[in-house]
Amino acid sequence: MSVQLLDGGTTSTAGGTAQTFDRTNLAVNNGYEYADVSIADFFARQKVIITTRMPQLQSDGSWSKQKTSLRFVLPITLADGSVSYQIVRAETEVHPEASAANLAELREFGAQMFKSSSFDNVFIAGTLPA
Repeated sequence: MSVQLLDGGTTSTAGGTAQTFDRTNLAVNNGYEYADVSIADFFARQKVIITTRMPQLQSDGSWSKQKTSLRFVLPITLADGSVSYQIVRAETEVHPEASAANLAELREFGAQMFKSSSFDNVFIAGTLPA
């Protein structure tokens, strides 16, 4: 089996209603947490967590990569009344010499991996394409 991604493809979101996430006071290393504060129950709030590690000059004169992580947290209440936090993550690791076009291409392929039917069974059943 194989997987397919569109080289030069474009993804976009459409429909829905804008949902606001306000910055919280929770300490997050190299980043911030944002929550939908319109949800009264603190434990049921949807959250966005963003972190960035900037490139560092190494002792040999080379540069490390910038690493950016985005997380969306979706709490659900289980049948027994407990709360389980579902998480989706998106990360990039990009060398400082990479162009904006390189980063755009990387993000586009990543977005396709989340939405392409070639990857549905990976998310639904944990089945890897053979």
